[in-house]
This record gives sequence, structure tokens and C-alpha cells, in this order.
Amino acid sequence: MDELVTAISTVGFPIVCTLMLMYLLIKENENHKEEMNQLKDTIAANTIVLKELKQLFTDMLRVTGGGSDEIRN
Repeated sequence: MDELVTAISTVGFPIVCTLMLMYLLIKENENHKEEMNQLKDTIAANTIVLKELKQLFTDMLRVTGGGSDEIRN
């Protein structure tokens, strides 16, 4: 009986630790996916703003005559 308790405590502890670490890893991965989706949305929004700013500057240069008709990308 003592050998059984010893075996359970020896083998059981690493198994429990492994399962807990696996659970934490899965939760961390889910959090990381959410953060990446938020970052993707933020980058997309910034891209739209940059395109609008580029168009605004292009229009301003054409009105003031400060640039050529061909504005670099």
C-alpha cells in the first residue's frame, strides 16, 4: 500500500503539473489570438487614415501648385 501511495505521489505530481501547464498554455494562446486580432484591426484603421492623409496632401499640393501632377506613392 505504501508503494502505491509513493507511486501516485511521484507520478501524479508531474502529471498534474503537466496538465496545468498545458491549460495555461492554451489560455495564453487564446489571449494572444485576441491581441493579434486587435492589432490587425488597429493597423487596418491606421492604413485607412494614412491613405486619407496622402490624398489630402496631394490635393493641397495641387491647389497650391507646389507639386507636379505626378505625386509619388
